[in-house]
Amino acid sequence: MLIFGYGITLDVEHIAYAVLDRDDTTLSRDYRENISGSHYFNEHAPIADYDELEQRMRSGEIQLALEIPPNFARDVKRGRSPRIGAWLDGAMPFRAETARGYVKGLHESWLKEFSRRTGSPAASAQLADIEVRYRYNQAFKSIYAMVPSTIALLLVFIPVVLMAVAVDGEKEMGSIINLYASPATRTEFLLGKQLPYAAIGMINFLVLTALAVFLFRVPLKGGFLPLAFGAVLYVFATTALGLFMSSFAKTQIAAIFGVAIATTMPATQFSGMMTPVASLTGGAALMGKLFPTTYFLKISVGTFTKALGFVDLVPNYLALAAFIPALILLSLIFLKKQEA
Repeated sequence: MLIFGYGITLDVEHIAYAVLDRDDTTLSRDYRENISGSHYFNEHAPIADYDELEQRMRSGEIQLALEIPPNFARDVKRGRSPRIGAWLDGAMPFRAETARGYVKGLHESWLKEFSRRTGSPAASAQLADIEVRYRYNQAFKSIYAMVPSTIALLLVFIPVVLMAVAVDGEKEMGSIINLYASPATRTEFLLGKQLPYAAIGMINFLVLTALAVFLFRVPLKGGFLPLAFGAVLYVFATTALGLFMSSFAKTQIAAIFGVAIATTMPATQFSGMMTPVASLTGGAALMGKLFPTTYFLKISVGTFTKALGFVDLVPNYLALAAFIPALILLSLIFLKKQEA
């Protein structure tokens, strides 16, 4: 109830945006303040040129870029209807469509307010226009976002379940007692359990990627190697998560139900698949940042839709790599307590 109640929302808020202001006048700054005052948007540092705009949108730092043209104030006052550009990240179409509605609504609100101040409300529609364009998914097909997202979802659920069931199966049968009498260390035991399921996870990844490219016809723009490297880290992180979660369950049935609730729900609700992580607050935001799917989702969707490469994905690689030793260490601590 808590997960669904706090996690399932269609609201898109705190959209990161930046402005390329080529006019830099009192009127253009007034237009910018109209958007920055909305709780739907979070303003970031201004954009200097088109290269910076592209770089910041590809990295995911901003989801919206506004371009105010030169001579904006002069053209508005002369009734020439200047055109403002709005670039939206279309990698997640349903979010982009919602953001588009917000942008147009705020634009119309500013036009009405400006017309009221200048005393010409009848001409408000002709004062300025806004042109919205989507980047990275110009066809605006939801399948280009959902198929890469599904890869991330399945790669967290299947390896974690297999890993947790394998360890709890030994607990249930009592064969884990042999570990305590063997010369193998706890670390060797955990790695020995993890490696086969990590290999199975990579086989799943190859099958899912092949289905995405050849069956669903989703183009892999960023190349296979950056995606595969992220998948290796992700599979090791998810199997390590399975080891950690097996510490809390004593039977395989308990492990299956516990893992299903503790992985599938956060993966769909708090990782950015349904709602942007930036829109989450409190415990939901913390859960999103502490869950591996959040970072692999950016890798999967980014390589498919934005052509992201190794350099672009370094922060997400590092985040996934940090999960592996942390989760194994926690598993060792709990395993030692159970041994005692």
